Amino acid sequence: MEPSYTKENAVQRKISDFPKSKQIKLGAGSALLPFFKERARKLAVDPFSAERKSIIDRFLRNGLYAEAFRKKDHRQLRKFLSNYWGHEAKNFHEHCEDRFERMFLNHDVEVIGALEEHLQSQDFDQLYEIGCGGGQVIEYLCNRLTSINHFTGIDLGEAQIEVNRKNYHNPKLSFHAADAVEWIPKNAEARSIFLTNGGVFEYFLQEELETLFGHIAAERAPAAVVVVETIGSDHNLETEKDSLIYGREMSFSHNYPHLFSEAGFTIAHQSERPGYPEDGGGRWIRLLAV
Repeated sequence: MEPSYTKENAVQRKISDFPKSKQIKLGAGSALLPFFKERARKLAVDPFSAERKSIIDRFLRNGLYAEAFRKKDHRQLRKFLSNYWGHEAKNFHEHCEDRFERMFLNHDVEVIGALEEHLQSQDFDQLYEIGCGGGQVIEYLCNRLTSINHFTGIDLGEAQIEVNRKNYHNPKLSFHAADAVEWIPKNAEARSIFLTNGGVFEYFLQEELETLFGHIAAERAPAAVVVVETIGSDHNLETEKDSLIYGREMSFSHNYPHLFSEAGFTIAHQSERPGYPEDGGGRWIRLLAV
């Protein structure tokens, strides 16, 4: 089954690349910004707080997104994306608990089989899941990868991390509320596996991943990185090396094979699959880099 090359999941190079409904929201928001300058300025600091959910604020938020997109201001988009997940992670995972079985177990667990093969020749002590969400994946891995001694889940959502700490009692499991690009260099150990699942690195900047992968390769070896990530349905990984804005969230489609290769990793497993309608379509890539 081939990926669905729809506007919703494709790379967005200009405003007209977005679906018509999104173009209307972005245009309306942009038109309102000059009339609500102070309100927009305050909104930009914390755009997804509970106090910022009026119709006007939603339109202004679209205007701020459009402004950042036109300026190619990836850092501003990254701040908006982080703010969203900081506020909404718990609510999202409460309503999407079936993603673990529907997506990971049904379609993406094959990359764990590739990791197990690698573990036959390489001894690891720790596994860190970046963007652990509700914790189902890291608990599953804790029970499956019995040779690993400790599993750490990292997520931006403080409320979700507190829920995880109450729900999981395995002494090999721990959880931290943090931004992984800051937490890992300070706290992660060598002889470790770093994993993302379900689309996490799409909310990180290209330069952040370059720094993170470079740090892991240089300072935490031996190491392995496992990713299950979504990318732009028309992102040409052979010719487009830089990260691109894509999809309805205006997140980032990264060229993972290129990023890992540049950091000094070897790709031990790489495969792709289409996204299915119940998951919003799109295109998914699965990689094991060692």
